[in-house]
Amino acid sequence: MPDASPTRLVLVDDDQAYLDLLETALERTDTPLAVTATTDPERVLDIVDAGAVDCVVSDYEMPTLDGLALLDAVRDAAPNLPFVLLTGVGSERVASDAIDADVTSYLSKYAEESIAALAERVAETATDAVRTYYRRRALDEHLAFVKSVLGALDDVVYVIDMSGTPLYWSDALRDVTGYTDDDLSHLTAYDIVSESDHETLTAALDTVRGGASVTVRLSLSPRDGDPVPFELSAAPLYGDDGDVVGIAGIGRDLTERERYERGLEGLQRTTSRLLDADDPDAVAATVTDAAEYVAPDAYGVVYRHDPDRGTLVPAAATDGIDDEAFTYDVAEDAPAPRAYRSGDPERVPTASIGDDRDRGAVDSVAAFPIGDHGVLVFGFDETDDDAARVWTLAGILAANATAALDRLDRTAALRDRERVLATLHARSAELSRATDPEAVAETIVDAARSAIDAPEFAVYRWEDAAGRLVPSAVAGDVDPAIVDATADGWLVWEAFVEGKTTVADDLADDPSRAPWPSARSAVVAPLGEHGVFVAAAPTPNAFDDGDVEFVDLIVTYATSALERAAREARLRETEDELRERNTELQRLNRLNRVIRDITGALVDAESRGGVVHAVCENLAADDHYALAWIGRREAGETCVEAWAGDGESFLDHVVASGVAHPLSGTETGTGAASQPTVVDDVLRDPTFAGLRDEAMRRGFRSAIRLPLCHRDRCYGFLELYARVPKAFEGEERDVLSELAAHTADALGAVERTETLLSGRSLELRFSLAATDDPLFALAERAGRTLDVTSMAPHDGGWLLHASVAGEPTPVVEAATGRVAVTDTKVVRSDDDGSVFAVVVSDSPVLSAFADRDATIRRLRATPTGGTITVALSPATDVRAFTDAIRERLPNAELSRRAPTGDTAANALRHDLSEILTAKQLQALRTAYARGYFEWPRETTGDVVADDLGVSGPTFHQHLRKALGRLLDDALEMSTR
Repeated sequence: MPDASPTRLVLVDDDQAYLDLLETALERTDTPLAVTATTDPERVLDIVDAGAVDCVVSDYEMPTLDGLALLDAVRDAAPNLPFVLLTGVGSERVASDAIDADVTSYLSKYAEESIAALAERVAETATDAVRTYYRRRALDEHLAFVKSVLGALDDVVYVIDMSGTPLYWSDALRDVTGYTDDDLSHLTAYDIVSESDHETLTAALDTVRGGASVTVRLSLSPRDGDPVPFELSAAPLYGDDGDVVGIAGIGRDLTERERYERGLEGLQRTTSRLLDADDPDAVAATVTDAAEYVAPDAYGVVYRHDPDRGTLVPAAATDGIDDEAFTYDVAEDAPAPRAYRSGDPERVPTASIGDDRDRGAVDSVAAFPIGDHGVLVFGFDETDDDAARVWTLAGILAANATAALDRLDRTAALRDRERVLATLHARSAELSRATDPEAVAETIVDAARSAIDAPEFAVYRWEDAAGRLVPSAVAGDVDPAIVDATADGWLVWEAFVEGKTTVADDLADDPSRAPWPSARSAVVAPLGEHGVFVAAAPTPNAFDDGDVEFVDLIVTYATSALERAAREARLRETEDELRERNTELQRLNRLNRVIRDITGALVDAESRGGVVHAVCENLAADDHYALAWIGRREAGETCVEAWAGDGESFLDHVVASGVAHPLSGTETGTGAASQPTVVDDVLRDPTFAGLRDEAMRRGFRSAIRLPLCHRDRCYGFLELYARVPKAFEGEERDVLSELAAHTADALGAVERTETLLSGRSLELRFSLAATDDPLFALAERAGRTLDVTSMAPHDGGWLLHASVAGEPTPVVEAATGRVAVTDTKVVRSDDDGSVFAVVVSDSPVLSAFADRDATIRRLRATPTGGTITVALSPATDVRAFTDAIRERLPNAELSRRAPTGDTAANALRHDLSEILTAKQLQALRTAYARGYFEWPRETTGDVVADDLGVSGPTFHQHLRKALGRLLDDALEMSTR
């Protein structure tokens, strides 16, 4: 039970009232308790069986089962579970019986002054008992675990008293000495330890009695047989008073250790000889001389692998070995060749070896591979107890022999490597100077021809775009073909794709893998991601390990050189790219600065002159531009409106000379004519011949003309000259085109403002035949004419107020269930007709005119068509406007055109859209259409707000501000 968990207490008493009182008092104590109260003793047993209780508190006198009987039943189910007997009898006999029954504690109901005090006593007694119970159980489990662990040890574990008498011993002591447990209980340590070591034993015991631990080497005397060497450790055991009361320790049999030590000492003496051996024969002789340390009574043989004959031949052996009889074929089924083939040692009984060789008086044979050099074989008597020792020592000797032979191979390889390195060193300077892949390829081929005895070499270069390997450098009488994933020469492709050196000893069985038809054997090594190096010969098995090693080294050098050349090329490309990007960034920063200044000037400009002068002056202030001017064509003549920079005389020449300007065109705002015209180089562009001399005198080298067009209106053109060729390429041209559009927009805004202030406008009326528009479709389905009195954008569509003569029912029914008509409400209805609020998701007719900046004054939709009247600026190109409308509405026909005074200007100084915000104008129009201003009011502000999709306060705020601005405008004008 964790310390933080409440104690699970089962409380049993036949008096329900007393039980409830005690349960309540227990729950009020500070001790964490989980109390289960019951009057049924049988239920207590069920809870105990379920393991859901930490302590039972029981009354003594109960009618069905008294407390002691319940205690016996609980002890049968849980022998050590805490049980507190609580009784009101208080006799000595009851207490004695309870103690005899192994009760945990005995309490009197009336020993305390109050039930609360008794509850505190019960809680304290129960929790102490539970804590003790769980600690004892944990200790028992720990001791059981320790005993099981100690019993599983091969070492001797013991405990003796101060006199040396055994108190505890593990099974291993019986196994070593041959004494029984009864014998050991009557013996002392002096009876078990050899007499020659008694003095050492006495000194050790005295040391431990003094409170120190000790480790000594002694011999134990078994009942039968020779003394057994042991290493005994001993440590003091202390009593409660701090005095040493006993000795505990562990003993380890040293028999096998001593044998290992002697064998290891012998092997160690051979180590220096193995280190000094300068050829394989000396290694073999040293190994067989060391056999006496491994298996003194048997024999040892060193077999050397002969690759030419495929045999294992004795290289050295102890006396009595017949070399011829013990020569093995590598493929033979015998211990020595099997171990050589598998690379794993094996040990087999002599009787199970199925050949006729005489192996002498040995019971088993153990074969240990010596790398790829051969095998070390030992014969020994399997009945000996030291078979494992022999196996281990023989393995050590075989490992030492392998290391010595590997060292000799490495020494020979090092000499070959030095020769290879000398060749590579002679070429390394040349590779380091190589600046391109072709030079690297030629150097590789020349180096390989001087170091490898083969007639054919080639370097393939990887072409990434084509996905193929192309011959780059070739030596020998060969003509390599291009290699890809589908061609022959698969060996070359395989080495490149897998990224590792590939050796083919004989390509006769698969000619398609050969790098070229005459190749019978080859070494192919990848040059990283750059290509492949190939060395080939027309004979099989033409390349040894030294050749392969040289190839690996030369391609490593070459790959580094190719990587360096590639890095330098990439670095040059990156530097060029960074320079270009830096130049572009500086140019963009300059452009952004100019555009920012011009944008601010456009915002502040109040007239056309202010706009054009602001644009020219800001552009000319940038050193990049020599001249900036804005003009327009009037009656076939060029008119200069504004200019800045070094070009007044040039403009005079342009205007006065009558020479056809190479940049001129008809700026109409549509088609190709609205695109900029660019001259990259005045000196070489033939179209600039008439103005070339004047331009070059002033240092003009490139030019651009940008039409100042917005929608269907063109307000002239902007022309720029720069002192360097190709000054108006790419993003600069795009940014200047956007600037021209903004300038045209600003000129249009100025023009509209001037028109509104003048109080004049151009009124156009269009007739509309059958039109695919929700409003016109509604009129057709309802069979009624709809006169739209107000309109405003609404949730991506339009909110319209329309009057209809007659009953509203046909219109409502026609609108019901229509996708394009999202809402229809009858605003008011009387004998003269009805007014509707209609919300449509889209209106192609309204959008076509609103997108062209037209003010829609009247709209009538009939069952067969309709009309729409709009107001435009007097400067509007009516033909272009009409063409644009007909592109959107093919059935629209211009039926009336007339200039008109703005009647609103007689009372108000401006158009409503100039005075009010869009939301204020929308609120005003909707309120008026809904009869909000009628008396009495035909609708409330909340209804209008709901139509607009806003809250009531928001609607009233927009309406009051709109009325206030209208009154300000009207009253200010009336006082003039």
